[in-house]
Amino acid sequence: MPKCPFCGAELSSAVYSSTECPSCSRVLHSCRCCTFYSAEAHYGCRESVDEPVWDKEKSNHCDYFRLTDKSLGNTAEDEKRKKARENLANLFNF
Repeated sequence: MPKCPFCGAELSSAVYSSTECPSCSRVLHSCRCCTFYSAEAHYGCRESVDEPVWDKEKSNHCDYFRLTDKSLGNTAEDEKRKKARENLANLFNF
């Protein structure tokens, strides 16, 4: 049975592009939750994708998606990146 990579809650069904975790409400069909995600890879994916997905945390419709079995709880590095993105968005009024 699949588990949420963020909170570890068991998921009762398959993960589709609009699926959210029933426990923590995080989007599950995103690059960050995919087995093929790698920040070091071209476009952040170890599969040969034609177009990049810029926001790795948002839901997408990638055909290569496979839910990861790794835990992705918020790390200090994630919080640092999030804060940097927020500062950049505020600077340029995104």
